[in-house]
Amino acid sequence: MPDLSSLSLESVYDSAEYHLVDDLIVPLLSNSVEYCRGVGFFSSGWLRLAAKGLGSLAAAGGNAKLIMSPILSEKDWQAIVMGQQAKENDILRNSLEFTIDDLAKSLETRTLDTFAWMIADGLLDIRFAVPRAKYRAGDYHDKVAYFRDSIGNCVAIHGSFNDSLQGTLNGEAFSVFRSWDSGQQPFVEQHVLRLDKLWNNDNPQFYAYKLPAAIRERIIKLRSAAERPYQLPESLLANVIASPSLPEGVQLHDYQQKAILAWQGNNCRGIFEMATGSGKTYTALGAAVEELKKRKKLAIVILVPFIHLAEQWKEDCEAFGLKPVLCGSSHPRWKGGLRSSVSDFRLTRSHLCVIAVHKTASNKTFLRAFDQIPRDQKMLIADEVHGLGAYQLRKALQDGFDSRLGLSATPKRWYDEDGTAILFDYFDRVCYEFSLEDAIQRKFLVPYRYEPQLVHLTTEEEQNIYDLSVNIGRLMGRKKTGSLNESEQMYLKKALLDRALIVKKAEQKMDVLQQLIRHLKDEGENFQHSLFYSPESRHRLVLQLLKNEGIMAHQFIGEDSLSDRKRILAQFNDGHIMSLVAMKCLDEGVDVPATRTAFFIASTTNPKEFIQRRGRVLRRCPGKTGARIFDFIVIPSPGSIPEVAKYLLEREMPRFAEFTDLAENSFAARSVLRPILDKYQMLHLLDMKPWEVYHNQNPETRDDLR
Repeated sequence: MPDLSSLSLESVYDSAEYHLVDDLIVPLLSNSVEYCRGVGFFSSGWLRLAAKGLGSLAAAGGNAKLIMSPILSEKDWQAIVMGQQAKENDILRNSLEFTIDDLAKSLETRTLDTFAWMIADGLLDIRFAVPRAKYRAGDYHDKVAYFRDSIGNCVAIHGSFNDSLQGTLNGEAFSVFRSWDSGQQPFVEQHVLRLDKLWNNDNPQFYAYKLPAAIRERIIKLRSAAERPYQLPESLLANVIASPSLPEGVQLHDYQQKAILAWQGNNCRGIFEMATGSGKTYTALGAAVEELKKRKKLAIVILVPFIHLAEQWKEDCEAFGLKPVLCGSSHPRWKGGLRSSVSDFRLTRSHLCVIAVHKTASNKTFLRAFDQIPRDQKMLIADEVHGLGAYQLRKALQDGFDSRLGLSATPKRWYDEDGTAILFDYFDRVCYEFSLEDAIQRKFLVPYRYEPQLVHLTTEEEQNIYDLSVNIGRLMGRKKTGSLNESEQMYLKKALLDRALIVKKAEQKMDVLQQLIRHLKDEGENFQHSLFYSPESRHRLVLQLLKNEGIMAHQFIGEDSLSDRKRILAQFNDGHIMSLVAMKCLDEGVDVPATRTAFFIASTTNPKEFIQRRGRVLRRCPGKTGARIFDFIVIPSPGSIPEVAKYLLEREMPRFAEFTDLAENSFAARSVLRPILDKYQMLHLLDMKPWEVYHNQNPETRDDLR
């Protein structure tokens, strides 16, 4: 029975007097059932030297644990890979053709194959010690081990000797500590404790990667090779990725190149305020690729508001040669994949690409994942950046990124000056602007005609708005004096929302829509590639109305699964679905370039929403030369209450002024409402941009909340 206490052990073994392997390691192994070694450098040649002791350890039913720095020769790496694969491959396992009886002999004659066999059969377990973020510049250099026999005796050794052939030629030494010696027992316990903590990943300086994870993450550092001098195993070839670059045949337009230069000139911070459909995605990825070439190592983190946008970004990233990790609710295993990819990047890869939805990017696990990466090796790209100004999403704006790029056609947040300020504080400023006018003039977007459709409120709706406005005005006055109680504050918020909903869901909108459809049918309109933006909860009414008029339409709503959305959009673009009825889920980022005619039945006052919606319609598509927008505008009736008339015009005019400004039929479109504006002495609204209207409105008119 193995018994370590039967050995006559010296307190110090110096290579000048002893052969460290033959005189110390082999006797200890031969009398042990457990061996745990932590070492800075390892080569399989050491196994050949210690073959006799390892054979005895195996014969006694023992096993060896080795934790080392990931610095290996290519041959040792191949043996480790083979051993791991042989665990799950019986044919490969049997091809090794070894038994415990000839382990010692096999180690001496066929070291690498036996090395693989020991891993496959569980005789040898290997983990790799990799420095955590704070210690990233260092390596694991410890040389410590403990041996335990079947009756619980333990010996710990600590010294300068590495497990390699070269180590036997160096001037090295070991100190030896015995558990049965009461004076030495504390030293044994300390060495056992720290090795076990390292093995179990409780060491604050180093991670301990298990072999399967190490293979998957390719953390092995191949010794003495700046360039890979050999062919990788076929099992790993799929993981080799070429350096990212612009897609073949693609060249950035001059305005995209100017945007990148402006961002670089602003210390790699800023926002691209570029019209929807003008190529923000490719511009951002072009900037990322240039930074990767300069820095040689870069982690690119892309934040998007919705999972369907993550899928679109994934396709674009892959076109640039990036292989992104997607993080979001539709990818439930994203946490493990992210950890592995970050580790891989830190140790062996030149680049990393991660795409996350805004909500996931605010998750603690996601936020901490990049702590290990230096600031200058990270770049944050925030698509539809205005969304990240929301209170619950601001955590995603991590301070640890030196390079920051925001993308949006509308970076300012509607009715949220604090959120807007936070965004501009983080990204610095709009460093490049490419307006819708620029995009249309340079034919990156198609021109459009704007056809306002006038809707009147019913007498009951107008009276309800008046009553709500009176109460809102009264409560706003008390709010200024700070005398509102909690229930009154809740009522005020509800009153503002109720007033906005009356306009959004105005009863006569359905009548005006039906009349318009019949008129267009008389003109020969076939409604192919038509998009209907419905008020919330009214999409079924719109669908039924279209069906009654013989128009085949399909709903596109937030409850649809990602796969259903892809299928619906593909069929719409191909013409297999004639028309789509959507609510808010088409506002941001969804590509529907085939759309030729849009009906804005929902009355939104938020520039973020209506500018995004217009952008959806103006994207170019083969055979598409222009677009038409029918906008349902609620206006005062001839006998409107003055307060209601003023409210309606202030509410609806920002969108009307914005859309008429760049329309092909701008003058004709404006003439539709000019007499009404003149009647109420409000012609000045035609010359104001949406943001200017907002700043000139009274607080009580702001009921289309953020």
